[in-house]
Amino acid sequence: MDTYLLDTNLVSVLYDARRPNHGTVRQAIAALPAEAAQLVSVVTVGELRFGLALARAAGQALTHIEACLAQSETHPLAEVTRHTADAFATVKSSIALARVDIRRRIPRWVEGWMDRVSGQLLQIDENDLWIAVSIRRGPPCLGRY
Repeated sequence: MDTYLLDTNLVSVLYDARRPNHGTVRQAIAALPAEAAQLVSVVTVGELRFGLALARAAGQALTHIEACLAQSETHPLAEVTRHTADAFATVKSSIALARVDIRRRIPRWVEGWMDRVSGQLLQIDENDLWIAVSIRRGPPCLGRY
């Protein structure tokens, strides 16, 4: 059985009809096999809760964020476990070894890493790495997949 991990960008569009590509995303999700699991990472839930807190503090409209968060939490959650941490370390170190000059002090956050050849920012989001590795196969770590 296939498993799909819905990230923050996707659920933000999927559950917010005001977004321009809402219909396209809904169609893509509807086209997935009915028996396929659709999970949301706990990292995504955290990012949505962060956005809600900032919107609340700024006095912005909250209903669309609250609805997105509520809908996201109806999906089974891909939890962060010890196996996730191992996968995260493997992926992050692989990126560093392949793209960053490790003889220099490596910036703590991957968002600040620059390609050693081009000098361009790698444009990798730290939370996206956590999301990407939270669905890996291997020792049972999700409860459902």
